Amino acid sequence: MIGVFFFLLGAAVGSFLNVVIYRLPRKLSLVRPGSRCPVCGAPIRFYDNIPILSYLLLRGRCRTCGAPISPRYFWVELLTAVLFWAAYARFGLGWPLAEALVLIAYLMALTFVDLDFGIIPDKLTFPTMGIGFVFS
Repeated sequence: MIGVFFFLLGAAVGSFLNVVIYRLPRKLSLVRPGSRCPVCGAPIRFYDNIPILSYLLLRGRCRTCGAPISPRYFWVELLTAVLFWAAYARFGLGWPLAEALVLIAYLMALTFVDLDFGIIPDKLTFPTMGIGFVFS
């Protein structure tokens, strides 16, 4: 059951990472406004924002306008979920797991921002350096 918890936690973190990956390079707020369809601008309802599951149920399309939603959202959520589960399986509960989860989240964000924009934002790298110092 704990492994399932870490899988679901990873999916939720992956959903937030999608927000970071999309908004941070564009200098948009990570908090406001809520998630919206990139084509029609319609707000995404809370029940359409369930990591992994909503993408599959909606077949990768906006409920309002039917526009396709990038499969990257699904893959970031799934990959983060699998990596969180794998980190739990490898380290068990404890401080090394916490370190691994933080590292996974930062590396996922850095990787996909770099793939999308060809940049590694200072807003991600500077906090990572501080966190690395604390962890060491």
